[in-house]
Amino acid sequence: MTIIGGSGGMGKVFGKLFQKYGFEITLFARNKEKLTQTAMVCGMKHSLRLEECVKKADIIMVSIPITSTPQMIKKIAPMMKRDAILFDITSLKTMVYNILQDMYSKYPINCISLHPMFGPGIKDMKNYVMIALKVGGTNNYNLLIEELFSIFQSEGLLIITTTPEEHDKTMALTLAVPHMVNILYLTLLKQSGIPLNELTKFTGTTFLLQKVFAESIIQREMEMFGEIQMENVEFYKILDLFEEVVSKYKKIIQGKDKNAFYKIFQEGLVYSREDNHFKNSYKYFYEFMKILKN
Repeated sequence: MTIIGGSGGMGKVFGKLFQKYGFEITLFARNKEKLTQTAMVCGMKHSLRLEECVKKADIIMVSIPITSTPQMIKKIAPMMKRDAILFDITSLKTMVYNILQDMYSKYPINCISLHPMFGPGIKDMKNYVMIALKVGGTNNYNLLIEELFSIFQSEGLLIITTTPEEHDKTMALTLAVPHMVNILYLTLLKQSGIPLNELTKFTGTTFLLQKVFAESIIQREMEMFGEIQMENVEFYKILDLFEEVVSKYKKIIQGKDKNAFYKIFQEGLVYSREDNHFKNSYKYFYEFMKILKN
């Protein structure tokens, strides 16, 4: 197996996973120093020669920035051996999916697009979600993809299949919106002019938990978060909706309209009750708080 972008966090996660199931892993990346160090620490092979490590691999994973992925797929597909599997792990799918469709129609390879709903800090994959978009390939496609899925399922991953359009629409809400909210939360606090350590002295439970969420977001890859928001056209629609919601909320608060506030509060409550986590959400909240306090 070859992992393109193998010196990154997710490259290491998947390298260790496939290594566990007996695969010989070759890491490819452009930064020689980082690549060599990663390969040495993980006990894997590495290469700076793309064609060399692609043409021999049964499985190739692309784990590079979203905007670079389509061109990389186009570049490596002609080099791959017959029946090999090619998959990416990008957070946006419409463009990548179309490129993968084009590649499998031209070359005897098997293409699938995956999106692991976890980050490189994961220790145990059990009950985490892997989103899968089946693309197509050779006559052996279904058999080979099921074998790939069996590895993920052995680790307890929950595989959810979808379409590129549905994927990008849901990612606008489940990834881009939480990222935006937490980035803006810290921006708003900063513009207040009060140092965060000073605010924390007066912290309540809600503030502390929200602060930790925001700080965990802001420490991660800026490029990835930027791409998830800027490259997803579905998120542009959410931004328009967000403007409308904030504008309406501002009028409710400034007008001291308690009936309107009650209505919007109740609508959120009714919507939340449909969620499986709703019943125990307050319990979860204080479990998180217990961890933070310790």
